[in-house]
Amino acid sequence: MEGKAKSPGRTLLTALPFSDEVMAFKIPGDFKFPEQATFDGTGDHREHLLSYQAKMQVLGVRDPVMCRAFLPMLKGPAQRWLVAQPPGSIRSFEELADRFMSHYAANIKPQKDLTHLGDIHQDEGESLKTYLARWQKEIQSIEEVEDQTALTFFIESLRSGQLYRDLRDNRSATYAEAIHMANKRANTEQAMKHKRQREVGGSAGGKRTRAETKERRPDVTRRPEVRRPYDRPAVHPYRPAPEWPMHEIQAVAPPPPPPIDDRATSEETAQKNAFT
Repeated sequence: MEGKAKSPGRTLLTALPFSDEVMAFKIPGDFKFPEQATFDGTGDHREHLLSYQAKMQVLGVRDPVMCRAFLPMLKGPAQRWLVAQPPGSIRSFEELADRFMSHYAANIKPQKDLTHLGDIHQDEGESLKTYLARWQKEIQSIEEVEDQTALTFFIESLRSGQLYRDLRDNRSATYAEAIHMANKRANTEQAMKHKRQREVGGSAGGKRTRAETKERRPDVTRRPEVRRPYDRPAVHPYRPAPEWPMHEIQAVAPPPPPPIDDRATSEETAQKNAFT
């Protein structure tokens, strides 16, 4: 029984698909695995392979180490696939990469035709910043696009406006220049939109503050008007006039005017008539 049993570690080691030369290569003591997400068999396998190669080349890692370090960068079905390869069949990383790409070729999404760009247009009311993000996503789904072709499709996809007019009148030399110009316009457009919102919000906020202040005033219940003592009209009681004796009234009354001399009056009148 003991002679037929094998430890799990020894079984895994003998089942590895790498050649004796790859397995015999001594890994440097200061080697560290690159920081990279593991691949489980789903997603874009090309991105995983390209990222792994780029990091290993920067570290200056030898080919045998790249082969053996690739296994820990896999997990789940992808890791089981590599372990299931015929023992000793992989002698270089190039051979490992070829098998990896062939096995997961179905993961590659079919590229769209160039004519797909003709169906992309900026929608009415769609901001330039939002449209540029959508355009970049769509153009990346096409394998190869010539620079001037991409430039033509991009200009015609824009809505009629200042940017479309400028690109038509002064056509950019390259597609990259047109995208750079569009990004600058998009940033300015967004900044102006935020500024208008702040301005409108500020004025509306001021009105709202005054309204809220008016609404928050406490309700003062009207009380009956109470007249203060000094506000009351003065009312004097009726008092009959005193009755004075006749002799006292005569003593107080002023003396009568002197009698008019008729003769003197006649003389004054005659003199006036003589002068006239």
